[in-house]
Amino acid sequence: MKLAVFGTNEIGLTASATFATHGYQVVCTDEDRSKIAALNSGEIPTDEEGLPEVISKAKKAGQLSFSVNRLTAASEADLLLFTEPIPVDEHENPDLTRFFRFIRKIAITIKLHKTFIIKSTVPPGTAAKVESILIEQGLSDRSFDVVSNPDFIRKGSAVKDFMYPTQVIIGTSSLRACRAMENFYEPISHSLQYMDHSSAELMKYAYHTYMSLQVSCLTTIAGVAEKYGGDVESIQAALPRVTQFNQHSLHPGSSFLGADSSVELATFRSMIKGSLSANRMFKALEEIDQYQPDLLIQKLKDFLGTLHGAKIAIFTSPTMKAIPALPPSELVIKRLREEGAIVQKFAPEKAKYQQIEDQSSSIYESVKGCDALLLMTELLSLKQLNWEKIINGLNLPLIVDGHNLYALDEMRKIANTYDLIYCSIGRPNIYKGLGSISVQSVQ
Repeated sequence: MKLAVFGTNEIGLTASATFATHGYQVVCTDEDRSKIAALNSGEIPTDEEGLPEVISKAKKAGQLSFSVNRLTAASEADLLLFTEPIPVDEHENPDLTRFFRFIRKIAITIKLHKTFIIKSTVPPGTAAKVESILIEQGLSDRSFDVVSNPDFIRKGSAVKDFMYPTQVIIGTSSLRACRAMENFYEPISHSLQYMDHSSAELMKYAYHTYMSLQVSCLTTIAGVAEKYGGDVESIQAALPRVTQFNQHSLHPGSSFLGADSSVELATFRSMIKGSLSANRMFKALEEIDQYQPDLLIQKLKDFLGTLHGAKIAIFTSPTMKAIPALPPSELVIKRLREEGAIVQKFAPEKAKYQQIEDQSSSIYESVKGCDALLLMTELLSLKQLNWEKIINGLNLPLIVDGHNLYALDEMRKIANTYDLIYCSIGRPNIYKGLGSISVQSVQ
């Protein structure tokens, strides 16, 4: 079975490598010649745990190749997997012009049956439009199938999320396509859930909203837990659980990392404009989200006294929630600068340290001379931090974890090894030799 994948983002590369290791002949394509050249030379343009190993295994087996010849790949493949992000126009509405133009070009090359699998985040009605374009190009509906197949993988753990999904959404009205998808995903999952195109296209937005509601609820509870010395994670563990895809970052303070880009955010906003109830709900959620930056700022103030002139290192992720106008980390950075703080921003997944005055590529150099480290990322790679290097680089060994990345028991051990102060959301603070006490009790 031959598979052509369009897009060298996390989804495209992960899908290409995964299916190639399961025996598919895969060609992963991109218009950007520099990306393809880098991939052919062994460079991986994204920091995904396990991805380099899977790609290497697939290439050694001769099952995976990279190419800029997208039409050739499309003409030779049985299955076409679209993962490229959809841009927005000047009005911040999804712009599918290039995508539909590419579909028309592919239609000219079709001689045998092909299955179009849309994994890109698209607005409802996209799959139906693809079907109509193919018919307009003179193709019989027997010569193709179109499937809506949204992804729910998380940056940093894309390989794990893709290889072991709890549920795979398939949107199609064709029984033939259903059978094709069963065979396609058979090496990975048997938990396929079928629905119509529009419902499948809405699933990612629905998932983001559903998870955002839960996170905002936990954030509210976390504020109360901190006031009375409770532990929000103990409370959360006792709440009813609903298994829904990957649980991603379902905890207070995470501002659920749903939308992967401002494009998806714009698409989502454009979809809810006509719904009064949706707008009211999102307004309420946004008010809760706006509380989070203030909470983190206050935690820093509790120990530093003032942020004016303070130097704060912040580890960030590029993803954002579907509600605020800015990613959660950018909201916090904005507030820090309003308080007069100097911000050193480091994006671990890109290994790119950003500061107006200086630039570096080392995660440990990014904290040197800083008065505190603020974590606004959930990348699993941060679990392997060298805490001795982190503490030695900081002026004050203060860690504020805005995403509850670490377990309290783990941080107690680290705090007892190094001079460390660890603060998280809705949980007791950790100090060396003291186990856990609240900030209020030491003031």
